[in-house]
Amino acid sequence: MELLLIHQNHPGQFRDLTPALERRGHRLLGLGATPGGQRLHYDWCSPDLPEGLADPLLETSLRRALRVQERCLQLREQGYLPDAVLAHSGWGELLYLRDIWPEAVLIAYPELYAAPQLLGYGFDADLGDPSPALRARWRRGNLMGLAAIADADACVVPTLFARDTFPPHLRGRFHVLHEGIALPPTTAATTIQLEGGPTLRRGDPVITFASRNLEPLRGFRSFLRALPAVLAARPDARVVIVGGTAPGYGAPSSHPDGHKGELLALLGHRLPFDRLHFLPRLPHRDLLALFRISAAHVYLSYPYALSWSVLEAMACGALVVGSANPPVDELIHHGHNGLLVPFNDPDRLSEWLVAVLADPPSFAPMAEAGRATIAARYEVNRAAEAFEALIRSLRLLR
Repeated sequence: MELLLIHQNHPGQFRDLTPALERRGHRLLGLGATPGGQRLHYDWCSPDLPEGLADPLLETSLRRALRVQERCLQLREQGYLPDAVLAHSGWGELLYLRDIWPEAVLIAYPELYAAPQLLGYGFDADLGDPSPALRARWRRGNLMGLAAIADADACVVPTLFARDTFPPHLRGRFHVLHEGIALPPTTAATTIQLEGGPTLRRGDPVITFASRNLEPLRGFRSFLRALPAVLAARPDARVVIVGGTAPGYGAPSSHPDGHKGELLALLGHRLPFDRLHFLPRLPHRDLLALFRISAAHVYLSYPYALSWSVLEAMACGALVVGSANPPVDELIHHGHNGLLVPFNDPDRLSEWLVAVLADPPSFAPMAEAGRATIAARYEVNRAAEAFEALIRSLRLLR
């Protein structure tokens, strides 16, 4: 089949799925906002918008939709006729595609339906209530996704939780298919050298935490609050924290050094910095190497999108201690393939981390079950087979 995959940051979620579909004999064309590799790109730069717009983000999405329309019309004029188009619909890319290729199967990837709880309101004990203006912005932010759902033959989301963020009367349009990850090799090295620091090995009492940005949405506050008790109980333990200091998805911190600076100002006097290692975002292979030596990997999150990092940590054999809320509890079953703790309970988190470091052999079967979970449910070749079957079934219905 001829397949077109569109994502403003292509390949985005389709990073591992694209080569897996190609291995199955399909011809894939990628389209994104920037050139690179074998993908095509549409002309795009952040627009200089006039002041006073009701919603600059919505206007930006409408302009992006026009750029995608122009590029896809060029492709059609060149004779390109895809059998199916799979597009992330959150930024407007899918808005005009039905008119360009009316015979193609159109699959939307809307990811989430914006709502207060996704950004922690009513969930994170540190947050109050959202303002009416913020609620209104979320409503407008759903417009691109709703338009895509109306035009698409089907919608795909990676988790049951993501599907259930959408209004009940729309959920029948959705298929829950995770895009899959490539399983890391099991024969890779099991030591890492921290720049200017020690060499860490598998079997050492190492706790890891990784997020694109160190922000409340991904549990950075709860995690850091748990560390004084853990590091006091385990004088041999080290903690490696990976992530940037940008605001991330939620509200920014008022501290000049962001959420990291804010938390360190509150807790720094209780933390032994010789055993606390902050690293910037790592190349993918280095992040996997870190996961392989992790005795306990902490993954806390608001009810939001499920990060690839937690899947890859489990696939690398790390025991994951996650937050006991959706969508994490779709992946981890407490006591079977990992551990779950309440998001707002750093004391419980510290208790489990101390227990894991005290008796690694007792928790090794959970880590192995976690690796098996990823192989059985999230391996990318299985995902490619499922996406292929969905596309073929939708083509029969057109």
